[in-house]
Amino acid sequence: MSTFAERKVRRDITRRAFLGGAAGLMASSGLWYPKKAFAAGAERKFLFCFAGGGWNTSTILDPHFDTDGVDMDLDTVLGQRGGVTFTNGPDRLEVDTFFRKWAGYSAIINGIDAHSVGHDSGTQFMMTGTSASSYADWPTTLASNTTIEYPLPHVVFSGPSFAGTSGAAVVRAGGGTLLSLLDGSINGMSDAPTPELRPPADDMIDKFVYNRVADFASQQRGLGRERADGMLANIERAMELEGREFEAGLDDLGNNLLDNMLKASEMFRLGLSRCAMVSIPGGYDSHGDNSVQAPAQVAFYAALDELFEHLSTTPGHTTKWLIDEVVVVALSEFGRTPKLNGAQGTDHWPYNSMFVAGAGVSGNQTLGKTDGGLIAEPIDLGTGQPLSAAGGGVMLGCEHVGLALLKIGGLDPSRFLPGVDVLDGLVR
Repeated sequence: MSTFAERKVRRDITRRAFLGGAAGLMASSGLWYPKKAFAAGAERKFLFCFAGGGWNTSTILDPHFDTDGVDMDLDTVLGQRGGVTFTNGPDRLEVDTFFRKWAGYSAIINGIDAHSVGHDSGTQFMMTGTSASSYADWPTTLASNTTIEYPLPHVVFSGPSFAGTSGAAVVRAGGGTLLSLLDGSINGMSDAPTPELRPPADDMIDKFVYNRVADFASQQRGLGRERADGMLANIERAMELEGREFEAGLDDLGNNLLDNMLKASEMFRLGLSRCAMVSIPGGYDSHGDNSVQAPAQVAFYAALDELFEHLSTTPGHTTKWLIDEVVVVALSEFGRTPKLNGAQGTDHWPYNSMFVAGAGVSGNQTLGKTDGGLIAEPIDLGTGQPLSAAGGGVMLGCEHVGLALLKIGGLDPSRFLPGVDVLDGLVR
């Protein structure tokens, strides 16, 4: 079997070639409108990585070696690359490697109030900024408010999803059904399977249906023309999806963390999706043994390093390189207590940390702050740096960070959580 990199070099079907053919076909029918083109201006894509269970923030993101109030792992030291500080050590070399190479793109945010220490409620707060069930999560909101049409706006490979009132934007890709969704073969997997057409029969039918709809559209005006144009656009997306499965090389990838992150990046590259969600493997709910935290978190940074190498060498959808349009967000539903319990584990804690890196991120810095007892301190939302409450500092909430992500994505944050300020210190 060819490697991912080898197949990446010899892609035969390109999005540009397909769209060129589609444009020619529509032009011959007098139906090509620039507004119908799939690609528009640059639009940032978002990969969300969720560590379910509640990660220990001091393991990597929020080190405290200057206090007895936080039980730091043995044999760890303060690491720093540029303006990014983190927990380093002999068993965390992959973390140091990542920040040595990519600190300029990266921001760590500490002292985030998750507003909860419950798994479900904490997840909802961190992902939506509110407890209201009608609110979509950050990736769904981004995927529902775009300047470009995406066939699969927000793909959830694994991890949480809060669709709110925007469920049409969310596609669940778990259970190995992604390829079947892309090529349509899922129609043959139901209790009453439908026949699957193979080339050249399916191509002939596609062409026949397209031409009939195009002929019909050319004779319509007003609402009839609008609906016919919409159907033509849907046919184009369906045809494009069939070709893009092979271009993305999704069939050569497995389902581990790196595989799913690479799948997401390829779907971004091809304009299939704007957002994706993957879960970060690990036993993060470490009440009985905190030592499980470090291996799981370190493995994430090892995979993240490979992902960023891929992003930096792969052409983007609307930019020269993917790294110039993709934002990676890593988070958990809450943090963990600063001191070990009697079982050498850690319990639920409301103050959390996040990792954000990529396009539009003001990188090379650590934002937010916790004190020697891992309790958040007030900050200046404009800079992300500590500022006393008397001086106008505010306590950082997950809602402030989420709105910053929306702003990085080109959205107006005031439309979504009116009256809530943005962590502008995160936005480049």
